[in-house]
Amino acid sequence: MQRIQKIALLLTLTGAFVSLNCHAQEWAAKQERALNRFESNLLNKASSLLERHDYRAALTIMQPLLEQATPHPTVFQYACKTIADTEAEAESLGCWQRGYKLYPNNDNIAINLAHAQLQFEQFEAAITSLAGVNLANVDQPIAAQVRYMRGYAYYQLAQYKAVLTELLRQDIKQVKPHWWPLISYSQLGLEQWQAAKASAEQWLTLEPVNRTAWQVLMRSELGLNQLVEAAVANDIAESLLVDNTGGAADSTGLLAQIKAYNLAASCSRLVNPKASHAEFSAANFACAQYTWLSGRYQQALDMLAAFDITSQNQLHDDFYLLQGQLFAGLKQGDKARLAWAKVGLQALPLGSAAQIKHARQHRNQLQGQALLLIGQSYWLDGLWPEAQASYRKLAQTPGFATIADAFNQRLSSLVLFDEKLR
Repeated sequence: MQRIQKIALLLTLTGAFVSLNCHAQEWAAKQERALNRFESNLLNKASSLLERHDYRAALTIMQPLLEQATPHPTVFQYACKTIADTEAEAESLGCWQRGYKLYPNNDNIAINLAHAQLQFEQFEAAITSLAGVNLANVDQPIAAQVRYMRGYAYYQLAQYKAVLTELLRQDIKQVKPHWWPLISYSQLGLEQWQAAKASAEQWLTLEPVNRTAWQVLMRSELGLNQLVEAAVANDIAESLLVDNTGGAADSTGLLAQIKAYNLAASCSRLVNPKASHAEFSAANFACAQYTWLSGRYQQALDMLAAFDITSQNQLHDDFYLLQGQLFAGLKQGDKARLAWAKVGLQALPLGSAAQIKHARQHRNQLQGQALLLIGQSYWLDGLWPEAQASYRKLAQTPGFATIADAFNQRLSSLVLFDEKLR
């Protein structure tokens, strides 16, 4: 699978692998000879310069130690890192390679060598360098980084199963936060859609405003053919791109979109043909709308069919307007017009004067939309007299007179033109 993007996973590979890893250094010292006085004196002088970030002067001090036939392992741990600090990365890599050749069982040198190899995209070489590292001999944070380095190298070689074996071999609670990108991308590479979705959700619990995590979730939902959830996840990812202008993302807007995603994710649970006479709520309506916008017209119709809308319901008009749009999407014009004709027929709900006024305005708006859609439907089917009748009725609906007259005039000119041709 083509990678969605090359993520900068090496950013976490920092100075954790330098020579000051105490436990690894102490263990290595037990296996090797002790530093002699000459070596200790020069390293002490170099350390003072390193504290002042005078890397070139420190390297000059250590040069006689590097020129020895078999420098002490500690010399490599100081000198190779200092060479890298002078931005001579290739020379630093050569330094680590020489140290590894002399001391192949020194875990600290092996880890640093692999780090340098990853920077030069020598992924197979890095895996080989890390193969002999005994994780029991290093601190737990270093052991976790070694596993991450192996996983990263495997990922770059498209060996996704090896990535998952490396990073998911323990309990999920042991997974480090920065591992989730590697894990989820590897699962996408293996088309393990459900697993990738679960990983993306774990990632988002830690970083809810991470755009890449939402993109992974979107791709996972697409793989699962959950088009509604994928569309909402993609909207969230796009909004995070827009909001990423240096300030914090709009938390209120993000929370609303996350709620929309959670609602979309619950849509499948609302589709229950046996749930007759169920209450049709605003959440059900929103779910049906998401399903319609995703192009799943028949599924949305099945969803609406599960509810009894004949009784008093404030969503009566919204229900039939959407039902008509779904039938129209399925090229069932007669059924679409029958549904739209039911919009605006129900009595207004009881309430205060202000509530009744608002309900009447909402009903007029939906009835106008329905009549407009009926007229367009007749027009497209070539039933022009019926379309004209719909537009005449639309002209009597508050707020729609202008658009109704415009459509009627246009239609009248078409009728006259057609009659002349006859």
